[in-house]
Amino acid sequence: MADAATLSRRNFLNTVVGALGAVITGVIAVPVAGYFLDPALRGKAGTASWVKLTSMDQVAGSPTAFTIAAEKINGFMKENVQATIFAWVENGKPVAMTNVCTHLGCPVAWTPNDSEFHCPCHGSIFDKEGNVVHGPAPKSLPRFDTKVENGDLYVMVV
Repeated sequence: MADAATLSRRNFLNTVVGALGAVITGVIAVPVAGYFLDPALRGKAGTASWVKLTSMDQVAGSPTAFTIAAEKINGFMKENVQATIFAWVENGKPVAMTNVCTHLGCPVAWTPNDSEFHCPCHGSIFDKEGNVVHGPAPKSLPRFDTKVENGDLYVMVV
């Protein structure tokens, strides 16, 4: 019985090396697993949220450019971005539209003389509704969902 209670040098070293290997594996595996699981645990990247655009007092009947700043999360990257959004009131309801041309992403500008949006890069022209009037742009300018809360205009951004 005394033989079963004694631990040979070989068994002792095997146990110590195995325990050290398990500790080293755990030290490496936990951060690596956290790195890959973090986006899933944070929630879906690019979730939509309401962002305050301006006060409704500043929104007129013709498109006016407003700039918003937001934090964009793409995977592990966080980036502060700015975007320009045109907003105006039409039939008593606020309208918000992007200023990014659907052709190659150039910023469009509102020209009140023609009541159209003009893209300076390749000549695309959009009417006040954002529909393509002329140019290489393949589709209309996208609109944002809007809501008014406590006299402020909010837009839904992704």
